[in-house]
Amino acid sequence: MLHTPTKRIPAKNERGVTLIEMLAYTFILSLLVGVVIYTLITMNSLYRSIKSSAGIRSVAHVALERMVREIRGASSIDTTQSTFNSSPGQITLNTTDDSGASTTVQFFMTGQTPHIKEAGLDIGPLSPTGVRVTSLIFRRITTAKSEATRIEMIIENGEGKNYKSASFYSTAVLRGSYPVQ
Repeated sequence: MLHTPTKRIPAKNERGVTLIEMLAYTFILSLLVGVVIYTLITMNSLYRSIKSSAGIRSVAHVALERMVREIRGASSIDTTQSTFNSSPGQITLNTTDDSGASTTVQFFMTGQTPHIKEAGLDIGPLSPTGVRVTSLIFRRITTAKSEATRIEMIIENGEGKNYKSASFYSTAVLRGSYPVQ
């Protein structure tokens, strides 16, 4: 026996989607997509801004901490090999290594990156690529009883709306420069 297809007749209470309902649904969906895209763009911009600020703080912490530690541990400053009161500054410290032998530690700039030299060998940069140190100034402070160095750094990171810049300052007294009582 052959089966013949029958036409389905919709019930009176069934109905399809009208054009106006379809337009309303499309409008609501478009609005939701727009809100999601705007939120993603805002979050991306906020992330980049936070990343720029974190890069600046990281460089300031690492570079200044290392400079202060080395200055405090130095026996004296080699003033002939140092550049004070201007940027880019440079400081050469007379110190001793772990075995007690005399050596030097130097902080200097290469482009917009602070570097460190130990015993004449460039150990490397004190900041990652992309973070710029636009100013590094060493100021020598001497008194009748001690010697210190003030460090001033301006660090920049980011581009466009996410550009950040901050100034940092620190002072370190050479431990070997004052009399121990």
